Amino acid sequence: MPWLVVVVSAVVTAGLLGHLDGVGRWAVRGWRRFRPLPPRTDRECVEQLAADLRRLADGLERAYRLDEPAKMARLSAAALAYDWVLLSAARTLDVPAPDRAPLDPIERLQTEAALAAEGLSW
Repeated sequence: MPWLVVVVSAVVTAGLLGHLDGVGRWAVRGWRRFRPLPPRTDRECVEQLAADLRRLADGLERAYRLDEPAKMARLSAAALAYDWVLLSAARTLDVPAPDRAPLDPIERLQTEAALAAEGLSW
């Protein structure tokens, strides 16, 4: 039991001195050994991807129509966001697509056509 008092006092002292970061990482690693995180996947729900594509396509159209300050920056940002979701949808549906954004207009159109051929509509 005296060893418990020594360990607790060492942890409290390290915490008060700001050196608990390493102990915290060690504790998390030990915890994850017994309780691992569930595996993550880069695939998303198809319905959510379709909704995101619809929303981003509307935002891209709105950026084209409106004459606001920094229009080019808005168009670039909207197109990049649309491309990322488009590529995510292609990965989810196992459709061949370019590896990275931004897409040029031809690649974007080809990816959209391949997704539409798989039955995705947005």
